[in-house]
Amino acid sequence: MTKARHFIFLGMGTLGDIFPFLSLAVEMQRRGQEVTILLAPVHASHAEKAGVSYKVFGTQADYDAALRHPDMWEIRKGMGIVLESSKSVHTELPGYIASLSAEQDCVLVVHPLGLPAADIARSFRPDIPVVAAYLAPSNLRTVHNPLVMGDLFIPQWLPVWMRRLLWTYADKNFIDPVAVPIINQARQARNLSTISSLAPHMYAVPDLSISFFPDWFAPVQPDWPAPLAMGEFQLYDSNLVTDLSTELEEFLAAGPAPLVFTPGSGNIQASHYFLCAQQAVQKLGLRAIFLTSHREQITTALPDNILWQSYLPLRSILPRASALIHHGGIGTTAEALRAGTPQLVTPLAFDQFDNAARVKKLGTGDFIRMSRLTGSKLTRSLQQLLASEVIKTSCAQVSNKFKKTGYADSLCDSIEALQSKQKG
Repeated sequence: MTKARHFIFLGMGTLGDIFPFLSLAVEMQRRGQEVTILLAPVHASHAEKAGVSYKVFGTQADYDAALRHPDMWEIRKGMGIVLESSKSVHTELPGYIASLSAEQDCVLVVHPLGLPAADIARSFRPDIPVVAAYLAPSNLRTVHNPLVMGDLFIPQWLPVWMRRLLWTYADKNFIDPVAVPIINQARQARNLSTISSLAPHMYAVPDLSISFFPDWFAPVQPDWPAPLAMGEFQLYDSNLVTDLSTELEEFLAAGPAPLVFTPGSGNIQASHYFLCAQQAVQKLGLRAIFLTSHREQITTALPDNILWQSYLPLRSILPRASALIHHGGIGTTAEALRAGTPQLVTPLAFDQFDNAARVKKLGTGDFIRMSRLTGSKLTRSLQQLLASEVIKTSCAQVSNKFKKTGYADSLCDSIEALQSKQKG
């Protein structure tokens, strides 16, 4: 019998970023492989629910401090906060790999921001293949269309040389000043050569890249890394209970399908968002569910037509919702596409603007920048969204593109096909 290989998954970010890695980990474990997922302390319970072996990386204090930082959701500063809060991965991942038996074949499947740490680990374990797992299309750089940089939607007529210059400017002014010193400090501690820029270094590390999104959502671009295995949306939720609470069932039964509002699991700075949501819901005379684990973001007393819920599996509630109003995280976006639920995206930062643009291009919804959000603007946008028969038709058509099962199958096949490199 062939000895099981050890597949190590490094998940980074909020819960929506962790679920795709858990999806692959669960499938690999089902196939009889040894699996370990590395994640932040706050997500450990989800690995436990999934029955997957895990190791905690980083501290809860660092995770919380990043979410509380006033610049976390600032378009041009947020990435620096993320890089600073997760800098321990550059020592912890190599340290973990060093603790493993050199005789067992291992494969690393990592979040893109974990690639520099994987490269350090491979400096003393060169036999380990590295897989880069890209959660959203904007994680993969391109000078082709569509090109979205933060909240900037680059017009198609802009020459390629100018597009490259924009990336150079972004690296020089926003990414490299934070990322390069952190990475080089970890590399110098192991007597490795330093790097000059994050992006070229990241793209040179993996033996295989995979996407957690399908090609109908984002076709492969000529300048994306190769080899690249395109996957499906990893629609995973560790909460296997699909039954809704009595309170929620009674609310749903008491009137028309509600709107569902969520600013994302990691956003603890969404008071303005919920205030605008309440104003719009009241103005339109509709019903709504406010979804956040941070109750303090919502006014103390809610009217009878609005229900607060700490957590709900989106797969359970979206088929019974009239629309989803959300931040534009890739996992939330995908769940709405699967359910055929019209969506209004309120992007803040990171991949959210690009995801919002793709939702609009698919005809399944629209978006309004969070920085411009007011109760009146949200009211008008919701009126247009809910009245659009074109959007409802497009939602139904896109929903039919989803597989019913086996979201992780093809990606796991591609990862299993990787051969360990020659030791020594």
